[in-house]
Amino acid sequence: MSARRATDRLEAYLREAGLTPGDRLLPERQLTTLLGVSRRALREALGEMELRDRIWRGVGQGTFIGPKPAGLARPEPRVRASTPLAIMEARLTLEPALAALAAMKATAEDVEAMARAARRGTETRDQDSWGLWDGAFHGAIARACHNPLLLAAFQEVEASRALTDWGRLRAAITTAPIRQASALEHQAISTAIAARDATAAQRAMRAHLQSVYLAIQSEGAGWDDTPEPRDQHAGNHANTDATTKRASTRRTTSP
Repeated sequence: MSARRATDRLEAYLREAGLTPGDRLLPERQLTTLLGVSRRALREALGEMELRDRIWRGVGQGTFIGPKPAGLARPEPRVRASTPLAIMEARLTLEPALAALAAMKATAEDVEAMARAARRGTETRDQDSWGLWDGAFHGAIARACHNPLLLAAFQEVEASRALTDWGRLRAAITTAPIRQASALEHQAISTAIAARDATAAQRAMRAHLQSVYLAIQSEGAGWDDTPEPRDQHAGNHANTDATTKRASTRRTTSP
């Protein structure tokens, strides 16, 4: 059974049961029997509903109706990156390492979550849907590392991204051809992690993020007002040349 049909049945169940925000859902095993769906289809349906804030899941608590309570939501980032390119530099440093670690530590359920997000990404037809499944894919890799410190670092970068000019860039860097290319890159990363090939996973993630970085650069966006080192050096050379010229003039005109 498809995830879409499972989602329809789950939505119908929520309406018929009269469940409201804050109510706890039945465990997955009971829901699969009640809805007549496979566990895999149910998990895909739950994952999509979570992305749309229809449900939220608490570790060791269960699954609840509605968006995650404010007290449990992601906190404001402690460090705010000034530009999208600064965000990409952080991602290029962090996420290839996460992909390599995920290849070594991911559980079967983690691998399934990545593959599902990568697969759904190939099916998207608009920017908003792509944004949901792109975020789900990268988040699944971070969680698959099973390292709270690394997950917190990933979430900090993600929270900072929301405070940059990313929204304006989305239309430019998520055109249909770019989405298609990124979806294929996601699949390559997912395949490498599933194969437990840390080197290939790291390489594939770096290549994927580099393509996003270059797309931002090509739009001429993301730069701050800090002069590039090259310009600073040029200024230094200019000052040095001027000083040398003045000294030469003094030597020429001296008695």
